[in-house]
Amino acid sequence: MRRGFKAWCERAAGEYREALGIPPEARLDAQALAESLGVRVATPEQLPGLPAASIEQLTVTDPDSWSAVTVSQGGVSLVILNSGQSARRRANSLCHELAHLLLNHRSDDATLSRQGFLFRASFNAEQEQEAEWLAGCLLVPAEGLLRAYRKTSSPERLAEHFGVSRALIDWRLSMTGVPKRVRPRARSSPAQTRSRHSADIAGPTAR
Repeated sequence: MRRGFKAWCERAAGEYREALGIPPEARLDAQALAESLGVRVATPEQLPGLPAASIEQLTVTDPDSWSAVTVSQGGVSLVILNSGQSARRRANSLCHELAHLLLNHRSDDATLSRQGFLFRASFNAEQEQEAEWLAGCLLVPAEGLLRAYRKTSSPERLAEHFGVSRALIDWRLSMTGVPKRVRPRARSSPAQTRSRHSADIAGPTAR
């Protein structure tokens, strides 16, 4: 990632949260963020004309084959979320797609195979990494994680608090270094305490 990008993401995430009235340590409503950006959100069930068999394939038979897809046309963007996945995963997927839009990433072209499968014609690893980082900052900003961690260091409780997966919390804890920042200083041993106390009483060494 380009220099200064990570710091920019933290600042940008803070600004978007502030615009929505959401403090750093609170759970982000990804749907509200999408609405504020003028981005529409739907699930396969809400797409007119999509056959029931296709909906079942996408959300029941093989729900782990995809998470979200963004379609943009005429200046309007629509994010389609996999309703067969958990609410926490959908929040992450939505923020990931919104991150692509916020970063003005070029959309990948899609190709339809002879068998009727739709797949991406190309994959931009750098764009995916940038979107992943910004999405993580939007959902779990460093400052908010620091404040929440001071109340509980349990990854499970933090994941529940922010409404994200345990994997995302573990990743953000590692990337932000929050555990090290709030780790209590090691207490001095009794011997060390007595030694310093004696030195204070004795005063400076005579020359």
